[in-house]
Amino acid sequence: MRPLVLQTLARRLRQAGYLVKVPAYASVSLTPAQNAERLYWFIQRLSTDYLHLVAHSLGGIVALHLLSQHPELPPGRLVTLGTPIQGSKIARMIKPLPLLGLAFGNSMDAGLAGVNIPTNIGREWGAIIGTLPLGLGSPFLLGEPNDGAVSVAEAYHPAQTVRIQQRVSHTGMLFSPLTCSYIQHFLRTGQFI
Repeated sequence: MRPLVLQTLARRLRQAGYLVKVPAYASVSLTPAQNAERLYWFIQRLSTDYLHLVAHSLGGIVALHLLSQHPELPPGRLVTLGTPIQGSKIARMIKPLPLLGLAFGNSMDAGLAGVNIPTNIGREWGAIIGTLPLGLGSPFLLGEPNDGAVSVAEAYHPAQTVRIQQRVSHTGMLFSPLTCSYIQHFLRTGQFI
């Protein structure tokens, strides 16, 4: 998602007292690991003793690469929202197709393909997993609980410290007050409820 789409969630987190930065990244031209390096240099310009990361979808994979590559970052927690940590069935189906497959670019490499994604991050990791199957990906995920883009199984990983399922779509979680409440509670306590 582009930073503009994340502004509602960012505003709510700011209202809760967090200093929020919403960086953009090149999901097509760079791999998640390359985007993690760019994010690292973005974070280096911040002056902070504590660093929480809240990441949606592919951004969660970028965050996992970042935390794995840079354990020296300030302590904090990671929240992923609808992140396909096991890879994306939809991306694997569409990537080989002419023209349509170009939309995923280099995001498949240690990302949406579901291989070589780091999960040893040395901090608490909470995952919010949507279960409202509204979205363009729903027809590809028939018979599987999903959020319209990512199946519940794709968003689950045993390395997650805690996870919660919410009846919300993949994009809808960015606008949901309940999602924001879960995020805030996790950032404060390490638990969603």
